[in-house]
Amino acid sequence: MLQRSLTEHAAECFFGDERLSARLWQLLQHPAEGLDSDRWQLLQDDFYHLLVEGVETRYPREHRLTDVRQLMDHLVDGHLLLTPVLPWLDELQQRLMQRNGDLLCYREREVQAYVRLAAGIDPTLLAGWHLAQWLNEMPLLQAHDIRRVVSAQPPFFSPQSKSSLPFAEGHVHFWGVTADSVILDDYLFEDSELILGEKSTLWQKEQRDSLQPLLKRARKLLILLLEPNQQQCSQEDGLQHWARLNIAMQESNHKPDWNLLSASSHAASVGSADWLIGQFATAMGLGESNRWLWLNFYLCKRYIEFDTHPDQRAAILCFWQTVNQLRRSLIMDGQGLTRFAERSFNSVLQRHSKGHDNIRRVWPAKADVAEIKSGPMAFKPKLVGEIARGLISTSDLSLPKPPYIFGESDIQLDMQALATMQALERWQFCGHFSRSQAHKQNQRPRPDCKRLWQEAEKLVRNLESTSGWNASEFMGGKLNPNFHFQPARWFRGLDVAGDENALKIEWFAPVLRWLRCGFKSRPDGERASSGFHLSIHAGEDYAHPASGMRHIDETVRFCEMREGDRLGHALALGIMPKQWAARQGEMMLPLDEHLDNLVWLWHHASILSGVLPLAQQVLPLFERRIAHFWHKSYWWQVPDWMEATDDNENQSKNQAEVSDIPSLRNATPGDLYQAWWLRRNCHYRLKSLSGSWPIDSRELYALPDHLELSECHTLASRLYHARHTWLSNVKEVPLVIVRMGDEAAANRGFHTKSSGRKNNENILEDVDTPAELDFMHALQDWLLTEYDKLGLIIEANPTSNVYIARLKSYAEHPIFRWCPPDESVLEPGKPANLYGMRRGPVRVLINTDDPGIMPTTLRTEFLLLREASIDLGIGRTVAERWLEELRIFGIEQFQRNHLPVFETI
Repeated sequence: MLQRSLTEHAAECFFGDERLSARLWQLLQHPAEGLDSDRWQLLQDDFYHLLVEGVETRYPREHRLTDVRQLMDHLVDGHLLLTPVLPWLDELQQRLMQRNGDLLCYREREVQAYVRLAAGIDPTLLAGWHLAQWLNEMPLLQAHDIRRVVSAQPPFFSPQSKSSLPFAEGHVHFWGVTADSVILDDYLFEDSELILGEKSTLWQKEQRDSLQPLLKRARKLLILLLEPNQQQCSQEDGLQHWARLNIAMQESNHKPDWNLLSASSHAASVGSADWLIGQFATAMGLGESNRWLWLNFYLCKRYIEFDTHPDQRAAILCFWQTVNQLRRSLIMDGQGLTRFAERSFNSVLQRHSKGHDNIRRVWPAKADVAEIKSGPMAFKPKLVGEIARGLISTSDLSLPKPPYIFGESDIQLDMQALATMQALERWQFCGHFSRSQAHKQNQRPRPDCKRLWQEAEKLVRNLESTSGWNASEFMGGKLNPNFHFQPARWFRGLDVAGDENALKIEWFAPVLRWLRCGFKSRPDGERASSGFHLSIHAGEDYAHPASGMRHIDETVRFCEMREGDRLGHALALGIMPKQWAARQGEMMLPLDEHLDNLVWLWHHASILSGVLPLAQQVLPLFERRIAHFWHKSYWWQVPDWMEATDDNENQSKNQAEVSDIPSLRNATPGDLYQAWWLRRNCHYRLKSLSGSWPIDSRELYALPDHLELSECHTLASRLYHARHTWLSNVKEVPLVIVRMGDEAAANRGFHTKSSGRKNNENILEDVDTPAELDFMHALQDWLLTEYDKLGLIIEANPTSNVYIARLKSYAEHPIFRWCPPDESVLEPGKPANLYGMRRGPVRVLINTDDPGIMPTTLRTEFLLLREASIDLGIGRTVAERWLEELRIFGIEQFQRNHLPVFETI
């Protein structure tokens, strides 16, 4: 997670602390308590105390208490709510944002601070504050001028780039694009309820219980704040208003009437707060993308008016604080994919596709292209039609009109039609299978291989289907005789996404190999086309550096990745193991995963022992640890190995053949590695054959080692069967706690962690020595070189990576190791090639991943990397030249994988 300063922490606390908003809410519910002067002085004292304690609670022991108190002394100066001044907003918007003609954008040199702020405070608030002050400075603006400025603001207030320089988004999840403001206005303005599914987790129920009161409070405040001329209410009128408000909110489906609210503000003077209410209502009624900006524009204007009552300002501040608390549940905050998959992505504030708003965020410029990710079953005419309509709209085009009534399928190929076709070619689809599963205590995630294969087979049928593809947004589709329409060509990639700590790639690799094996039946008339490319999440989040590297290696090997295939994130190939382990502290792994890591490391140490002295040094250490932990595992303890073959009919046939094979107890590291390699085979398909030979393409591609596994004549094949028997019954696995330690700690032997009166055999301990961690560092370099030889590409997602991984700044991102701006650091012995294993940079793509969950845009990602380069001492010109090469490479990769969906006849 990004490291922030004390002032950033304080600003986030002021505009989003739960206790501060609760204190204001209490004040608003009892507006007549005490004398006015005493009331506001008491509030100032409470705010000072709550701010100090809020920073201490949210960021415990991170800052000196003296520093926190001195900052708050200046922050809460006795004038809060009594004057139009708000702490931080003036300073933040002046430091982070600037005007460029009609456009408001963040300052490029402050992009890192802006992105850090956007995680805790809605940046639309800064923009609204700036626009409100702009109105005060230029009071004679025309209505059309104000509307033009607000409607022109770009998503995330990113600086405009040259329209002639398109960007290619290569890794973005469509359901992770939706902005927090779009989700919140569903719940605040449309009265959507927080609904729990039948399989809701306890955490989701707790989140619903905590967010429901905040949502109700925000709705109450909105009804109060959207009434014109409230600043003229007397104290008595205010009490009566709150009484009406509480009665109104007890009614179901109570929401503003946008048409009525818009009409009621026609008489207000242009630029006044009441006039802005009407503009906001109009934007809501029309579904305009900047409606949330209109709301904050109005609230800021109301706040800074001198005749606004302090109660009114308290309501506005309380609303902002409450909304920022709701918003926080939609923003990724913390370490690891499990937290992301279970909590940020699956918040009870549900994410839905928001049509044109999502399109505007992914394709902000007319020449931009993108490959979007979603579940393979989402590729249907409904979703594709939504994307098509959005692309046509954001390209300032309209659907070509048919030449005559009911002539939708005979649209001529004029300039308008050709421009529309070109707009619809600006995207492609990557279907990702999900490895995430709901957590259950003491239960391992179990794959549903039958369902996975059924999903793959259904995908193939869907791609062959013609139903639903003749809609008007496809200009008549297959019925139009003027072009050849092949919608399946939009589907270009395959992925496995979700929590990689749940289901491993071995369960998905056989399906992926089959799906892209080629030479499948196609509908008559389809043109020949290339197969799917792979863009698979791997090495993003891991319990140990070796786990992450092994997951990547399994992905490359088991999926048979080839030229042009891509590894999503791949942080385990870039974050230095010593740095990662030092920040992690204790590394906790199930015993079988720890053993897999040791065997995999041993194998590569054997390979590199002839060229890397460090490999020779660690090889005996790995062998000793493997022997110890193998005898503590359960694989070899299957009572009857024949039971593990799942083939009782062939017992007598195979008995003689295996009588001379050593027992599982005596397996060597080499045997264990060969058994690991056999995991590329689909055990579900092997069982379904019941001893017969492969009969169709599914078995052929799913079981490349069928002969060895069916005859079971090697120790590795017996280990494969024994493992699957064990996996089908296992519930609890011993836990290994691995720590960094020196040679002395490693030589003291292996320990069982004591628990009370007796040793707890379910918690074991192990030590990674500096030499072993250095070897993992060298192995990262060697693997990078090997994968580059294969032609693989790494998909870097800078903001997503610093939110999920153990990175504290963008300058720590491994892209500067993979593909550095200054290639001199790749010389042998230099920082990016300490062990001389690298042969040059590897190819990298820059993407956003989930720009609605980790607030960003693609152009912001490029600017973040430019600033990080400068922080690392790289010259701006060198950094920009490097980023330009990466931008062009992204476009080239999109074009490499894209196939024309519309071919003119």
